[in-house]
Amino acid sequence: MAATEQLILAATKTIEAPFMILVWFTLGVVILAAAEWTRLAVLYVVKTLWVSFSVLAFLWVVISSMGTSADFVQHPGRALTQFVDPNCPLAIAAAVVALLLVGGIIALSCWTGRLSEQALVARRISLIASIAMGTAAVVVILAAAHANGFDRWAVNYSRAWSIARMGDYMVNSALISVGAVGLIMLVASMAAYALTRLVFPGREAVLYSFIAALAIPGQLTLVPLYLMLRTWRIDAIDFVFMDSRFGLTIIYAAGSLPFTIFLLTGFFRSLPGELSESAAIDGCGEMATFRKIYFPLAAPGLTTAAIFNFIGIWNEYNFALVFITNPELKTLPVGLYYLTVTQQYAAEWPALFAGIVILFAPTFSIFLVLQKQIIAGLTLGSVKG
Repeated sequence: MAATEQLILAATKTIEAPFMILVWFTLGVVILAAAEWTRLAVLYVVKTLWVSFSVLAFLWVVISSMGTSADFVQHPGRALTQFVDPNCPLAIAAAVVALLLVGGIIALSCWTGRLSEQALVARRISLIASIAMGTAAVVVILAAAHANGFDRWAVNYSRAWSIARMGDYMVNSALISVGAVGLIMLVASMAAYALTRLVFPGREAVLYSFIAALAIPGQLTLVPLYLMLRTWRIDAIDFVFMDSRFGLTIIYAAGSLPFTIFLLTGFFRSLPGELSESAAIDGCGEMATFRKIYFPLAAPGLTTAAIFNFIGIWNEYNFALVFITNPELKTLPVGLYYLTVTQQYAAEWPALFAGIVILFAPTFSIFLVLQKQIIAGLTLGSVKG
């Protein structure tokens, strides 16, 4: 009897296994079909959740930078939970007002999307209203947090700015980033113009060399560059690469050229070639044609490339750590690392969060203000004509 039961059980499992595979396969097909029909809705839901998580994370850092170390150690989540705490009606009211303002921004965006391209005045009014409502939402949230005990922001930001020297580091980062981006735009725009509009032997080889350089991670070039440049010196102008803002600027510019040239060549190809022929008939040389015609027309692509390069150089850490050893010349990411070490052992977490906000605020503001220019610059060169 036992043998018969075992035989039946084995037969049942043998039949059940392919049956369950068929069931799971059918469920997978149904899910995929449903996802195909609702792929845009699912995509928007996922994107909304991800953006909401990012916004809440950044809001947690900002509000935590306004509190005390004791509050952070004992109640690290209170920076956000206060807005759903029944004992904090002011915070709940502020959260409701902020959500209503965000809803207004979304409604304005939907309304603006239905407007024609000629409705410039309405678009500008909508943009100004969205900025005003977004600012109001941030002010309401931060004011409610300030009223609920997160009122030490002046002390924390003062400690991060002056005692931790984040202000000096920001000046160094600004000088290096702006200088490097300016040098990159000057060299890359001329190179992209030459590689797309001029005919000379080896043009394709040069272009493919820049494209191939994109496959080399920057970290792999760090040690060879250090060994090669640590002893380089031009005595006539007293120039060295080590402990020099200008030296680090040149290193950043050289490392960013392959990506920038690759981006701009696609954009320059989309510009009409008849313009150069008309300029040649009018007696313009190549430099005059580039300066007076193609460079102004390439402004959207140049803006996009400049923004991407600025953000990358502003946040760069490894090269700044290796080539800058003088504490007076440290950049903001390196200064933030030192602030992390010092404040971590001193248990001054709010000052560390204040340093993070100081580092993140410029690039976030640039992207927030120029996001349309970034998208326009990336898409304008994608289709010729």
